[in-house]
Amino acid sequence: MLTVFYDGRCGLCDKEIAFYRRHCEAGTILWLDIWQQEAALEQTGLSQAQCLQQLHVLDKQQCLYTGVDAFILLWQTVPRLKLFATLARFAPFRLLLQLGYRLFLVWYQRQSHVQQCLLADKKE
Repeated sequence: MLTVFYDGRCGLCDKEIAFYRRHCEAGTILWLDIWQQEAALEQTGLSQAQCLQQLHVLDKQQCLYTGVDAFILLWQTVPRLKLFATLARFAPFRLLLQLGYRLFLVWYQRQSHVQQCLLADKKE
């Protein structure tokens, strides 16, 4: 079973997670909203601030995947997206995904709840 740590306060992220939930097989993914599952987050050694930097996914062996690698792993478990996971292994597609994800992160990290959490983490 995969464990996906996501930002439930991000409307776009929440919609994307809802899509994945509708299209994955039941019981294949544990969905953890980083704002509601702090104990589970701490057990993995991750902080909210880390998870706000990019997507984090743990596989069955508890190996951590982040960013585009996390998406590819997630897509492999969603039947409708397995083709994307396969294509993402090829360099040209992977580079496009990485570029697109970096652009998304520029927008995402400007969201007020993300900035507040990241600033609080730096003060500690």
